[in-house]
Amino acid sequence: MGRTKYISVIVIISLIFSIPAFGRDGVEIQYTPTKILNQQNEFPVEITISNFSGIPVTEVQLWYRWSGESRFKMYPMGNEGFNYFASLNVGEGNGHLLEYYFTIAYMDNRNESYPSDAPAIRVFRTAVQTLRNYGDQIVIISPEQEEQLYSSDVVVSASFGSLLSMIDIEKTKLYLNTWDVTPYLQKFGDFITFSPHTVPMGRHKIRLELYDRQGQLVASREWFFTSLSARGGEKPSGEWAISGRFFAETRQENLGEGNLDNSYNQSGLQLRADYNNWDLGGRLYFSNQEKSSRQPVNRYSGFVRYNFMNDNYISLEAGDTYPKLNPMIMQNIFLRGFYARMYMKMFNLDFATGTTNRGIDGSYNPADSTTVYGTYRRKITTVRPSFGSGEQFQLGFTYLKGKDDINSINYGINPQENAAFGSDLFLGFDQHRIIFEGNVNTSLYNRNIQGGSIPFDSLANIFDNISDSDKEFYDLVNKFVTVNQYLILRPGLAYQGRLLLRYFKNNFSFIYESVDEDYYSLGQPYLLRDNRGFHLVDNIALLQNQLFVTLGYRQYHNNLQDIKSNTTDTKNFYGNISYFPMHNLPELTIGYNNYSRNNDVPVDSLESILNRPEDNQTSSINFSAGYRFILKSLQNRIGLDLMNYRRDDIFKYAESTSDYLTVNLRSQYAIPLQTLLEVILQKTESGMDDPTLGSELNFTTFGLGGNYKFTNVFTEDQLTLQANLRFGSITSKYNLSTLADLEYNRSYYSFRANYTLPKYGSFSVMADMLNYSGDRSYGDFIYTLRYDINF
Repeated sequence: MGRTKYISVIVIISLIFSIPAFGRDGVEIQYTPTKILNQQNEFPVEITISNFSGIPVTEVQLWYRWSGESRFKMYPMGNEGFNYFASLNVGEGNGHLLEYYFTIAYMDNRNESYPSDAPAIRVFRTAVQTLRNYGDQIVIISPEQEEQLYSSDVVVSASFGSLLSMIDIEKTKLYLNTWDVTPYLQKFGDFITFSPHTVPMGRHKIRLELYDRQGQLVASREWFFTSLSARGGEKPSGEWAISGRFFAETRQENLGEGNLDNSYNQSGLQLRADYNNWDLGGRLYFSNQEKSSRQPVNRYSGFVRYNFMNDNYISLEAGDTYPKLNPMIMQNIFLRGFYARMYMKMFNLDFATGTTNRGIDGSYNPADSTTVYGTYRRKITTVRPSFGSGEQFQLGFTYLKGKDDINSINYGINPQENAAFGSDLFLGFDQHRIIFEGNVNTSLYNRNIQGGSIPFDSLANIFDNISDSDKEFYDLVNKFVTVNQYLILRPGLAYQGRLLLRYFKNNFSFIYESVDEDYYSLGQPYLLRDNRGFHLVDNIALLQNQLFVTLGYRQYHNNLQDIKSNTTDTKNFYGNISYFPMHNLPELTIGYNNYSRNNDVPVDSLESILNRPEDNQTSSINFSAGYRFILKSLQNRIGLDLMNYRRDDIFKYAESTSDYLTVNLRSQYAIPLQTLLEVILQKTESGMDDPTLGSELNFTTFGLGGNYKFTNVFTEDQLTLQANLRFGSITSKYNLSTLADLEYNRSYYSFRANYTLPKYGSFSVMADMLNYSGDRSYGDFIYTLRYDINF
């Protein structure tokens, strides 16, 4: 069995440390980077949104990628009170930089990014390091991997002689499936045994964990075996394996001292079933926020998959899906319909059809002759045949047709239609040490199909010298999109290529991409159009994977058709050095990021009236350190984060400098108690040389938190109590004398109680309170009741 990996991280922030940033009016966003991962290869991300705007948040999404990858992936975030959370699997990211940002959607269909200029300018960056795990030095004696044996003959045994000097055998743990059988474990120096009286029929998992004297995991290993019913019996026949999860939640919000009250009720059910070669499942989610005047909030989906030999399969998803066919044609967009896949390696086929927008009608007010325009129902169909398994070779061809239904609403404007065609190629050599992947795509786009196509005869009456070949071309284009005066005559082009080389401890990536301004795909609305350039990044591992160096450079420009009066050049250089020692020494990280934009438009020139001049440079330097130590059986980790951020701009009011300092201490006690202490300091000066728009912000925060777990309160149950408190003072000073300086305090209180009873689920009570005092005075309160059960 391969080596199991566990994760620890040092966070490199190219933006902020737990400071408030303001989104749309009345919305405050706060993000505190996580310093510690759990032992499931997962990176937890949590963001706090204090929303007193009166417009509810409908969804928060986390977009992430490894530095050097071409596209961000999307992960929907869960919600508790003011907090939104996600957990990413980063087990394969040893020494790499994880780049990520957030998007926030509101009930009025407005969206914003956090950071506000992400992903074009700033993103969060995290350096990930996998801790050493010596699981491959655990020798399995019995049962052997995937062995079949009778239930009365099961004896679990393993040895680990080469690890004796590193472990405390008394801290060894053994699990049979999810059951902790450590109390029944027999320990004999360099090996362990466990002899159950009997084991139920079926396939089972064994997990062995070895710890050092400080309680840190040194090695772990998992293996599987199958238990037969009795001697002389037959191998157990296939049985349905059913699992699932159900939750129900109610949340009440009291915002702005009672000026705004919101009630949210939601419930969901997830099911999964396996039987021999069949996999089935489904998801239901219901919310009281579902209304016909909004885009869908409720979610429902189901899937079925049949597995053939050699990992071949066919599958069908119905309901709400997110098909991924081609990164520039169909990816990361909600589709309500069907998504079918056939994967046979030699030949594969992906097909999806459904709607991405619900039809929501507008309205007309005859009193003042004003019209509020609605949203058309949008239908999308896409197909991608491909050849090859995708392990060493795959060639795919994608076609997409998207069209707004002009009859879906009465009051709308500019219904759109689009057809896109693309081809993608993947090549992998030398065990994926060399990878080349790329795609070339073109599109036809009509920005207003109201009224349908103009007949060819009408065009012939308008234009001279129209030939039969023009009629053939008209008929060809009209098969894919509506032909009228709003059709963009020049087909848009988008392409991308990526070369990845993994040799000599280097992970080198080169990306070149281009997207025309006229390129549109209604299945991928998130592309930055009119943009071309390249991205170089190299991740280097040194000193036996203790020292990691990342160097990256990006350069892009717009005005690809050379029809604009100026061209904007964008350049970005970033570097990072992380030291993760094998021994108990401090973990260190230092990073630098420089971003610049310039369009060569002079200030105070005639051209500047039509085109805003851009000549700015943003740079940041950050330093992080962490150290683990034990003090009287108390396990601690102290962390220090420093950052300096500076923006130089041709406009003095847009210049700014910021300095941040964060110190935190996490402690694990001998009893099941964990605590956190943190101090955050920030000073930001914006446009100080501008006599009217200059300002200064000072922010100081002290936070503390902890959680305690009570076990076996009544029976085999668990009660977890958690509390987090954060107190901050904020002062704002302005150069303009007509603006009054502000000084106020910000207090945040969060309380959680969770009671879990096996087989009956868990019940949670959550309360979040945000209070402002001083020159800003109001309070927000949210309480949540939730029930969860896994089965």
